[in-house]
Amino acid sequence: MNDDLLHSLHPPRLPETFAAPGAGDFLAGFGLGLILAALILTLAMPLLRRRPAVPRMRARLAAAAALPEAERSLALARIATATGCPIPEDLRQDLYSRKGADPARLEALIRQRRRRAAP
Repeated sequence: MNDDLLHSLHPPRLPETFAAPGAGDFLAGFGLGLILAALILTLAMPLLRRRPAVPRMRARLAAAAALPEAERSLALARIATATGCPIPEDLRQDLYSRKGADPARLEALIRQRRRRAAP
């Protein structure tokens, strides 16, 4: 390159200190980082929620025992269905009758099934 050619070029329009990062640039980067973190947290919140604990069998049976007899047999039938315990046909028909199913027998079936499933 010629020295004449170098001298004929226009000088840079921005001062050299403008091209170097300053405190304002760092604050802007920090702010953008906070906005990005808030966006990521907003998207991840459904995954980070605490799930409710499943009540234990003993607690479910105790809650059913506190119910009146008609409601108790229905609650025990729901527990039996949820645990995969088959309800005999005669008890199933009694659930739909006016007299209702025998809650003690339903509870005995659930406990028997639970004992078989436990090692």
